[in-house]
Amino acid sequence: METTKSTRDTVKRPRESVRTTREATGRTTRRARPAAVTATSAALLLLAASIVGQIAAGADYPVVPPGLVIPLVTAGLLFWRVNRWTTGLALAVGLFIGVGAFLTPDTGDHLASGNTALIVSTAAELVALAGVIAAGATATLRKGDRA
Repeated sequence: METTKSTRDTVKRPRESVRTTREATGRTTRRARPAAVTATSAALLLLAASIVGQIAAGADYPVVPPGLVIPLVTAGLLFWRVNRWTTGLALAVGLFIGVGAFLTPDTGDHLASGNTALIVSTAAELVALAGVIAAGATATLRKGDRA
């Protein structure tokens, strides 16, 4: 009579945001992404969504807005590979777009426009930029192993 054994390897786990690594035994293990990386990705996506909201509210943007494309590409790279250079790139994108948002007069014009959708989307952009910078710095500077 055969007995069945129940191990961690035979139990299916729900799909989640994970990365795989190889231990000394050669087995592949799955670990959850660090919270700072997840927060950075979410803030990059919120940043892109806020640009879409500004365009929908009537803000003047180029045909291919760099403020939309750059965060989406960076979020894709961060999703694909989590290491110091991708988290550092996310931090640099947040700083680059953040400096531009504060130096351009458009941000102040959007906030003073009286257009509720434009005000909300511009405020969401500023919150997202702060989130990208804070979470990106935390993800880049955190101690521990890297992928």
